[in-house]
Amino acid sequence: MSFDPADLLVLPGAHEPLRHHRPDANLGFGDKDDAVQTLGKVMPELRSLHDRLNAERTWSFLIILQAMDAAGKDGIVKHVLTGFNQQSCHVTSFSAPVGNEVSHSFLWRCTMPLPARGHIGVFNRSYYEEVLVPRVRMEYIAYQRLPAPCVTGDITDGKHYDSGKMKGFKAFNKQLSAQAQAPSTPPADFWQARLDDINGFERHLARSGTRVVKFFLHLSREEQKRRFMARIEDSARNWKFSPADVRDRRYWQQYHHAYSEILSTTTKPWAPWYVIPADYKYVARLAVAKVLVHELSLLHPKYPHLDKHGRKELAKAKKILEKEG
Repeated sequence: MSFDPADLLVLPGAHEPLRHHRPDANLGFGDKDDAVQTLGKVMPELRSLHDRLNAERTWSFLIILQAMDAAGKDGIVKHVLTGFNQQSCHVTSFSAPVGNEVSHSFLWRCTMPLPARGHIGVFNRSYYEEVLVPRVRMEYIAYQRLPAPCVTGDITDGKHYDSGKMKGFKAFNKQLSAQAQAPSTPPADFWQARLDDINGFERHLARSGTRVVKFFLHLSREEQKRRFMARIEDSARNWKFSPADVRDRRYWQQYHHAYSEILSTTTKPWAPWYVIPADYKYVARLAVAKVLVHELSLLHPKYPHLDKHGRKELAKAKKILEKEG
C-alpha cells in the first residue's frame, strides 16, 4: 500500500474532520520493525531537503505540532525532527502564557522564534492553544485582562465601519467608551475573531516566504489512559505525569469539538493541517516524516549555482591552493 499525504489532509470547511481519521490506523506501514527501518531510509532524504533549503536561503519552513496530552509530540521532535541540521532548525515549546506574555496579544510570543530564510522552526504547541484551552476552560480568559469591548465579540465587526463616512468612526468610538462589563463566557464571535486573526497571520507568513505545515496527532482516549498509567507505574517516567492531565480528560469531548472547528477553519492551501494517527507511535513518526518530505519537496530547494564571475573566482582560488604544494 502506497502512502499518500493527501489522505491525512484536512480540507477547508470539512465537517467534523476528526471523525474521518482513525487514531489507530497503521496507514499500511506494516509492523513496528518495518516502520522503523523505513523511517531510517526516509531521514537522509529529509536531511538532504533541509540542507538544500538552508543553502538556498529563500524559503523558511514552520512546523506546528498540536495534540492532546501524551499523544507523542516530544517523540516526534526526538525521533524525526532532530534529524535535521540543528544549526538551522530550532524547536520552541510553548506552555501556558505567564508574566509579560499575558500582557500582549496572544500571537505576540510566537512571532519571535519564527524561522529565518533557509531555517526550519518547530512549535511544540503554539498560538492554537489560545483558541483551545480558554475556550474549554473559560476562566483562563479572565487572566488575560482584555478590555470589555474586546471580549464581547469582534470589536472591528460593524456594518458601517468601512462605509467611508464619519458615522463609522463615531460608532466605533462609542463602542470603545462603553462601560459594559466583560462577559464571563465570550460569545462565538470572540473565538471566530481569533481564528480570523490566525488565518490572517498565517497568510502574512505565506506572503513573506514561510511555508506553514501543521500536524494534529490524533490519539484515542483509551490509548491516552494506557500511556498515563504507564507514566504512573514507571518511576523513571513519573516526572512526565501531572494530575491536571487526568482532570482534563473530563473535557475530552469539548476539546475534540474545539479542535474540529480549528482544523476545518484554519486549514488552507498555504497552511495545511494534517491529521496523524497517533495510537501507534511508530506510525505517527513515519507519517510525519513522509509528509515533511512531500511538503519540503514542493518548495524545490536547490543548491545555489555560481554565475560566471563566481566560477572564475573559484578557479583562481583553486590555483592558489594548488601552488601551495
